[in-house]
Amino acid sequence: MKIYAARTCETGTEKLQKLLDSDRQKKVSALKNEKEKCRSITAGLLLRHAFLKMGHCEQEWQQVRIETEAYGKPYIKGYENFYYSLSHSGEWILCVVDGVPVGCDIQEMAPWKLQIAKRFYSKEEYDRIAVINESEDDARTRLFYHMWAAKESAVKLSGRGIGEGIDRYVTDDNFCFIHDVETNQKIPIRLYDELDGYAVCVCSESGAFPDQINWVDCGIG
Repeated sequence: MKIYAARTCETGTEKLQKLLDSDRQKKVSALKNEKEKCRSITAGLLLRHAFLKMGHCEQEWQQVRIETEAYGKPYIKGYENFYYSLSHSGEWILCVVDGVPVGCDIQEMAPWKLQIAKRFYSKEEYDRIAVINESEDDARTRLFYHMWAAKESAVKLSGRGIGEGIDRYVTDDNFCFIHDVETNQKIPIRLYDELDGYAVCVCSESGAFPDQINWVDCGIG
């Protein structure tokens, strides 16, 4: 497993767009909002970087086809041992690749309300947040977003997306596993605190998590 992160590029230059897979090039061309366009370009460049770092060549990349599973999870057709997950928040894009299914999520830790945790988290998780004194706002915020990123990474691993509900996933106290209460399965997760102001979590049944994130300059291609 490899984890890559890149800051969103500031301009969607034609040179950078030509490096994207053909499917993303079409999506980027259809976007009107410049910020969304730059975010999509960066995600595509990060996936390309990860693909090449896994030992594939540029010629292969130029011919890849991105398709989607029944619930919309994307995959590269013809590469059964290449799984990936993309996520973005704020200024950052995250990409995780592995030889087995994987899910990842990044969350910018913006202001939030305790009612959100009460609505979407289990009673156990809500109590873990609520017991923290209000004066320790940083600790509360970190715990809230660690839980959210863990849940999002789990639904991305499943391929069904957030529509299946994040309340079916319950984090453990140490964030080593996340429990799917519907299947009674405990899935390994790992949090990463390398990016100040952001919560990052990766979810994989293999549990073979790297110790650090690889930082990429998307302008390099």
